[in-house]
Amino acid sequence: MTMDNFPVTPISTSLLLKLGQAYRSMLELDLVLFSILKELRNSIQSSGVSIWLLNEEKTELECTHAVGADAAKMLGRTTRAKKFTASLKDPTVPHYQWMDTKIYFDFFKQEAQHVHIGPLLARDELVGTMIATSKMDGTPLTENDCSLINQISADIAITIQNTQLYERRNKVYDRQRMLSQVTRHLHQTLDIDELIPRIFAEVNKAINAEGQSIWLVDKVEGVIKCRFATGSETETLKGFSVSLTEPSIVGSSVSRKKPIMIKDAHNDPRRARSADEKTGYITRSLMTVPLVLEDEAIGAIQAVNKRGGRLFNQEDLDLFEAIANTAALAVNNAQLVFELQHSYDLTLDALSAALDLRDRETEGHSRRVVEYTTRLAEQIGLDKAAIKNIRRGALIHDIGKIGVPDAILLKPGSLDEEEIKVIKRHPQLGYNMLVGIPYLREEIQIVICHQEKWDGTGYPFGLRGEEIAIGARLFAIADTFDALTSDRPYRKGQSYEASRKLIEAESGRQFDPQAVAAFLAIPPEEWLQIRARVMEEIDH
Repeated sequence: MTMDNFPVTPISTSLLLKLGQAYRSMLELDLVLFSILKELRNSIQSSGVSIWLLNEEKTELECTHAVGADAAKMLGRTTRAKKFTASLKDPTVPHYQWMDTKIYFDFFKQEAQHVHIGPLLARDELVGTMIATSKMDGTPLTENDCSLINQISADIAITIQNTQLYERRNKVYDRQRMLSQVTRHLHQTLDIDELIPRIFAEVNKAINAEGQSIWLVDKVEGVIKCRFATGSETETLKGFSVSLTEPSIVGSSVSRKKPIMIKDAHNDPRRARSADEKTGYITRSLMTVPLVLEDEAIGAIQAVNKRGGRLFNQEDLDLFEAIANTAALAVNNAQLVFELQHSYDLTLDALSAALDLRDRETEGHSRRVVEYTTRLAEQIGLDKAAIKNIRRGALIHDIGKIGVPDAILLKPGSLDEEEIKVIKRHPQLGYNMLVGIPYLREEIQIVICHQEKWDGTGYPFGLRGEEIAIGARLFAIADTFDALTSDRPYRKGQSYEASRKLIEAESGRQFDPQAVAAFLAIPPEEWLQIRARVMEEIDH
């Protein structure tokens, strides 16, 4: 940007007034600062004027505003702030002399120009500096020029500090709002697969990382596993594990129960390079915070590579720690619920397997029907929670047959009228067995309704249409399909096509038409694949 033949004009009062008002955002302030720098350069005929601001850690100065022939070279440049800030505290160093070894920026030293430094001091706090180089004709700036620079620097410093304080206050407010939002999410679900994405969706708005992950300790295997991840290598990273005894950043954070922030992760010996080697992802910087509950680390959360090439700072780490403290209890509770549910599922699996072993004629029936019903539930678009309940209900649908005598259940010939009445009691028997278990309150709807029919001719209650639970309506098709396609001692299983026609013919009578449509929409080969997979699992 070149500006030649400027008339000499004072800094306008209107610009200074705007400066005093521009503290609501840095974007608004930027426009005013550039205008002031242009007028200041015009007034003192400097070859270039620039503003350098300290970062939050007070370790670097960055050129944020510049006008003049070399503006494009300077904007965005950074330099270490240590020597500069030390020199400003030395009253013997004048701020309008040739840049020497006490006060220097590499750029100006290389250019060998006369410069004037106007420190941006506000309320005894250094926020940065304004630098003006020699006049356009090569002569040094005058004392009057330097005095004007100092005056403008004082005004600018106050405005910049006010703006920074205003934005920091907004960041604190946003942080508290986000933490409140995360807390609300933690109370809304105990499903860990829903909980973690909700947390990270909110966190990323503030931290703005390229990738985030949560790692949970597996005490049995002695490792910490990536349970969930966001970013470009999400699917590759999920399930990846790191030994707690080998050097790694996440392992160190968990074992020491302390947060770690690393700027140069690629060259840090604690970084498990196997993760990068596996994913092909280049980790530049990261921060890891342990999930600590009752003085025990149950895992860690990690953020990788701040967007825009910037580094994570202490504010980011403080926010990440606050979230970890809030999330640790929720994640632990979700794990306990998951383990409890898994324990229940194993118990239901055992009951179902015991029933299949009792009735060898229907071996594998319960497992196949579970998978068939689940596929139908997915086809009609039920949500994850509903599908989980339906799976369990389908698994234990015939649990009431435990109460049916062997003489009837295993009778090789036809059943008489009284024996049929006994068999027809099994839905009610199963319901009575399970009704006192709150955990299965949704699942028992399939147990009690799995013999009901769409037209009301089923049992035990003769329910009609949508009076029958949706899971039971889907199950009825899956159960019939498995019965039709399975071999029995007295007959050979039918083909898919023959079974399909029978099920289609019962639409609106035995079966829910919507459920039949879902069944027909699934390709025949999928049903064959499901059956083959289940039987392979049973054989093993």
